[in-house]
Order: sequence, then C-alpha cells, then structure tokens
Amino acid sequence: MEEKVNEQCFDENREEIGEEGSKEKESWKSRKRREKASGKSRKDQNRREKEVGAQRSLLGSTVFKILMFFLMVISAVTMLVSALVCYIDIDLGFYSDGSKEAAMREAVEGYSQMYAENVREYLEQGHPEIAMAYLESTNAQVQLLLAKNQYSTKESDIIWQSGEVGKNWISEDVYLQFTKLIFLNGSPIRNQEDYIFRVSYNPEFPVKDGVSQNYLLLTKLYEFRFAAIGICAGAALLCVICFAFLMCSAGHKNGKEGIVPSVFTNMHFDVFTFLFLSVMWVLARIIIEVSYSGRALLELAGFAVCFVIVGTLAVLYLMEFSVRLKLGKWWQNTMIYVVIRGLWRGLKFLCKGLWKLFCGAPLVLTTLIAFLGICILEFIGILLFAEAEVAVLWMMEKAVLLPVVLYIALTCRKLLTASEAMAEGENYVVDTSHMFGAMKEHGENLNRLSQGIAKAVAERMKSEHLKTELITNVSHDLKTPLTSIINYADLICEEKSENPRIAEYSEVLLRQSKRLKKLLEDLLEASKATTGNLEVKLEECEVGVLLSQAVGEYQQRMEEKGLELIINQPEYPIQIMADGRHLWRVFDNLLNNICKYAQEHSRVYLSVEQQEKNVRIIFRNMSKYALNLSAEELEERFVRGDRSRHMEGNGLGLSIAKSLTELQNGQMHIVVDGDLFKVILEFEVL
Repeated sequence: MEEKVNEQCFDENREEIGEEGSKEKESWKSRKRREKASGKSRKDQNRREKEVGAQRSLLGSTVFKILMFFLMVISAVTMLVSALVCYIDIDLGFYSDGSKEAAMREAVEGYSQMYAENVREYLEQGHPEIAMAYLESTNAQVQLLLAKNQYSTKESDIIWQSGEVGKNWISEDVYLQFTKLIFLNGSPIRNQEDYIFRVSYNPEFPVKDGVSQNYLLLTKLYEFRFAAIGICAGAALLCVICFAFLMCSAGHKNGKEGIVPSVFTNMHFDVFTFLFLSVMWVLARIIIEVSYSGRALLELAGFAVCFVIVGTLAVLYLMEFSVRLKLGKWWQNTMIYVVIRGLWRGLKFLCKGLWKLFCGAPLVLTTLIAFLGICILEFIGILLFAEAEVAVLWMMEKAVLLPVVLYIALTCRKLLTASEAMAEGENYVVDTSHMFGAMKEHGENLNRLSQGIAKAVAERMKSEHLKTELITNVSHDLKTPLTSIINYADLICEEKSENPRIAEYSEVLLRQSKRLKKLLEDLLEASKATTGNLEVKLEECEVGVLLSQAVGEYQQRMEEKGLELIINQPEYPIQIMADGRHLWRVFDNLLNNICKYAQEHSRVYLSVEQQEKNVRIIFRNMSKYALNLSAEELEERFVRGDRSRHMEGNGLGLSIAKSLTELQNGQMHIVVDGDLFKVILEFEVL
C-alpha cells in the first residue's frame, strides 16, 4: 500500500516538473515535496492500521471480556427471575384468567381456614366479643351458617356474624365442627355437626395484614405477566450473545498473534474436567445443606452465591474447551488418549514380537504349532457341544492328517531352502526323489532354473574375463611400441631443422602419442579397478586435507576458465578409512571432469557434509553441454557428456572414479537435474 502511494506521489511530481527531468536529476524542492507526501501517506496508513487493530482488539481485550462476563451474569439472573415470574403466573392461572379476581382469590388462599379456626375457638370459649375484636385487625368478616343452608343468603339463616359484609366482597366457605355444645344468641350449637364459616374479604383491603400484602404482590405479578415474557426473552438473547462473544474471544489476546494457551491448557483435559465436576459436586452438596437450614434469607443468599460461582466456573470451563478446540487435536491432550495410545503401542509391539517369533521359527515347527492350536480349539468345541463318539472320530481323523501335514511342511521347507540358496547365487540342487505331484514338478523347475542361471553366470564371467584379458593384453602389447614412438617423436622435436613443418609435425605426433598412452593407461586402470585386481591399502585419511590438496592442483585451470570455486566443509577434521592414492585419483578425475565440461564463468561447489555415521563429498557444477544422458549412462565406459567429442577425453574418468570408490568400501552417485551435474561420494566415518 505504501509503495503504491509513493509511486502515485512520484508520478504527480513528475508531471509538475516535466518529462525532460529524469529521476536522477530531480530538484531538491521536488524531492522534499515527494518525501513529505510519502510521510503523510505513511501516517495515514499507520492511522488506518491502528483503527483496524482497534476494531479487532475487542476479542483480545481483557477488560471487555470481563465486562461481557458480568453482563452475561446479570442477563442470566434477569432471565431466571423473569422465567420464575412467568412460571408463577402460569401456575396461578393469570394468563388464562384475565382479571384481578384471580389475584385476589390467590391472596386469600390459606387465610380463610386460619380465621375460621380462630373464630371457632373464641366462640367455644364463650368470648364472641374477642372474636369480633380479632377480626377488626384484619380485612375479613366471618359468618356462621348451618351446613344445609350453605347456599342460602337470607339474614335469618345466619347464626352469628362478626360484622356487615358488602356486595363486592369475596367470600370463601370453610366447613368445621364444634368440639362441645354451646349456645350462641340463644341458639344451641351442637357438636358432631358441620357448620359453615363464611369468611368474606373487603376488596379495598383497608387494613394492612398478610392478605393485603399477598394481594399487592400478586397484583404486581398479574400486571407484570406479559412484560416478564419480553424481559425473559431479551435477557436470554443478551446472555447468548455475551456467551458467544466469550467463546469466540477465548484464546485471543492483544499484542499476541494466534491462539494463546491459558494456564490450564497444559493440564490433561479429562483431569481438568474431573476437577471441574468435583467442584460442581461440592457446590451441589452445599446447596442441599443450605436448602434444609430452615432460614429463608440464608437459603436465598446461599443460592445466589452458589449460582454465581457455578456460572463463573462453567463459563471458564467452556472457554478453556473453546481454546483447546481452536488449538486443534484437543483429544490428544487427555489422559485417556495417552493411556489408550500406550496400550495400543504395547499391543502392537507384543503382536509384532509374536509374529516375528512365529515367522522366525522353522517352517515345520510353525506348521506343527498352528495345527496343534487348531486341534485344541476343535477339541474344546467338541467337549462342549458334541458327544463322545464324535470325539473318537475326530481323534482318528487328526491322527491321519498329522503325517500328511508334516510331509507337506517338510517338502515346502526343502523348496524354500532351495529358493533361498538360488537367491544367494548358489548352485543348489533340490532332492525330488520323495516328492509327488505338483511339488515334485516345482522342485524340478527349480533345478532347471538353477542350472540355467549357473550357465548364464559362467558365460558372463567368461565374457568379462576375456574382455578384461583382451584389454590388458592389448594395452601391454601396445605400450612397448608406443613408448618407442613417444621417445623418437621427442627426439625429432629436439632436432633442429630448416623446414618449419617438420617441427610442427613432430609436435603433433608427440602430443597425440602421449594422448594414446594416457588412453591405454586409463584402459588398463579401468580394467583392473573393475575386476578388483588393484592393490588397496586402507588407512586413516582426513577428507578435508586430501580435497584441499586436489583443489590446489586445479586452482589455476579453474581461474583460466572463469570458474568460481566455493568450498563448504566443517571446521573439525573428518577421518575415513581409504587408500590415499586411489582417493586422490577419484578427486583428480572429478575435478578434471569439471574443468572440461563446466560452463565458463559459473560457480563450482564442493561440500563436505557429515550425516551421523557417514560423510558425503559433493561436487556440483553447471554443464556446458546439454545433458541428455541419464546418470546410469554417464557411469558407463567411453560415455562422454560432450556428444560431439571435439574435446579431449575418453569417457573413462567417471567409470574409474566409481570403481575406485567402491574398492574403498564407498559409494558414488551421479545426479543430473537439467544442466546441474552433481556427484556424491559417500564413506563411513571413523
């Protein structure tokens, strides 16, 4: 973004100054203007980044998380209280009965029985005036009627009353019996008969008593019945929003990228869950104990404290679970997973060991054990589900099958031994005199195969021997006359002649004869290296020293071709077991190959790398010619990367290097990647 703004400012300044002014020749004033515009754009960009960061920092703000947590607690309490109010309204029938009479009937419930029993007690004691005085402190009046006239409203049916009852008063009848015979207003009141105590309440509730307080509370609940539904729904929605924010913000922290683990993340999740459930169980026990205390205020305070604690712990537990989900693979950080994985690994190890033991045992013993195991299982099944006659027949069958199984196992063992010997290159003959059927035919096929392989190997060895002998003999036979040619050509070059062409011809003759001598020497050495006829004396050699000496010999040739040599090797010495002469020849051939075929004015890398018990010596260079050959073809004799063959060389350098490396118990690999040519020598470190 900053680069785009700078380019835009630069283009504007360039248009103001003119096209004839280039970037290098701008005036000091225009440069200052551009720098000022660039600084302003950078400030604007920083301001926008801060604004974006401020918007994104809500998830990582600890203060905002605490605020949302308290808001969630308040909304949860509000939701529970509103839900409780709705439940009470439903239980009282305020939603089905849309009048205040329902609230009034619920307010007087339970008081009518108490008033009736108290009035009966006062009347039995002969103190009706005390009963009337008692009712004056309430909003109720009591009338005494006969049970058979309970639906009558005439004044003559009333035996006794405490005061006048209005038309709009709410009445509730209570049926009671007197415990003794009394006279009230000249009328006998007999025991063992039902009487009606009609308790009537003044709807105005002029006296402040329990009934009026209940009525006031129930009236508020009645008026609040529909608002409670909306408040409950709104509080529930707010609680869900706060909870979702806390779950989303879990693991985020300002100033740190990604999900930040909490202090409990390193704890196994199932252990953490067990601790959480333990605390919940303790809190549940505390709630149960508090509920039986008999103190309403204590119960209310205990429930409130436990609710806050339980809610806090539940939210923290879910936030920790959210952090583990965001980090991924939370199930791997559980004790159950660790135990199951350990048991699974132990079971796999045990099964693998038993399988190796079973497979490592001889074939006959393995077959016999398997046969006996099957027999034991069948015998147990026969004992459990079959009769004695079946067991006898089964034993006779197994007695016949056992020799057959052993014969097949022994025959298979012979065939297996023969195939293993043939795989190792031995000329093994299978004895098929005691074999029958397909097994005998298979044994004869193995014998013919062994004979064919032996014949092919013998012919190949003979061919290789003849080829090597031919190369050796021809090299020796040509070496003597070639030496004479070189000596006489050298003498001719030293003779002074008036004809300049004689000197030129003698120089060409000497050069080509030396090249031919080098070819014969390489042929002889390649033949000896391939057949292993070279004397190899393994000694302790330091790789870095030999490589540095070899590089020194070719330093001048590389500089003439513009090759930049880069050597990377460890500071500490690396010792290997090798023949110093042959290892020097390997380095010499590879460096000579680089000088011939590397691209001029390129880099050549020589690296020495130690990998545990092995050391790798790597030669890298870019080829001058297109490498259309594979690594295997380049390792063969007389194969050159220069297909036009206009350069000196005979294509034996890499083949000799590979043979000499293998004679010293090393390995040589060639890697071709486009024009990149890489040779890797690998030896075992002492």
